[in-house]
Amino acid sequence: MAIDSGILVDCADLNAVGGVRQIILTDLDNVATVLPTAYSGGVLTAVTTTDPWARFENKQGMAAMTINGTKENGATKYEVGVSFYIPNCNGAHLSALKALESACPVAIVELFSGTKFIVGWSYVYQNQAEGATPWIRSQNYANLTSIEGGSGTAITDENGVTVTLTATQWELPLEYTGAITTVAGDLTATTA
Repeated sequence: MAIDSGILVDCADLNAVGGVRQIILTDLDNVATVLPTAYSGGVLTAVTTTDPWARFENKQGMAAMTINGTKENGATKYEVGVSFYIPNCNGAHLSALKALESACPVAIVELFSGTKFIVGWSYVYQNQAEGATPWIRSQNYANLTSIEGGSGTAITDENGVTVTLTATQWELPLEYTGAITTVAGDLTATTA
């Protein structure tokens, strides 16, 4: 890729809001189709799954996506983190989080600005030819890195856990421009 175009910053960029509106997660094995089938400018236009995505609401102002890129021996690797706080832990919350332990998660992180990013997905170093199913046997998914928190000691302390997922990717997170439709009592979502 040649360096042949730059970045303009205008008023809308300077007044952009931060923060994460919602996070939806699925297992890599649940991905059925992805468009485009080969890398095309850093944008995914559609992702379909065989089952709905799990939707994780979080305490406002307590979720973030982080990107850390490093270059070694000519290869650039990105560690992309997604962290979110689940308040008022109970058995159902912890059970839903336990499902992340043995999964190969892919996340869509929707920012309050409306921009959505795929985390745990990469076209680079795929195990099959482009145009086939590049996610099959992919090793670019996210991993559950930590669950931290608890009850606190005082009545006024927070009761909840912070969940952190980390994906090692070989390209920056791709923007997702397809639709997200919330279903099933706000617990799940579908994409198109």
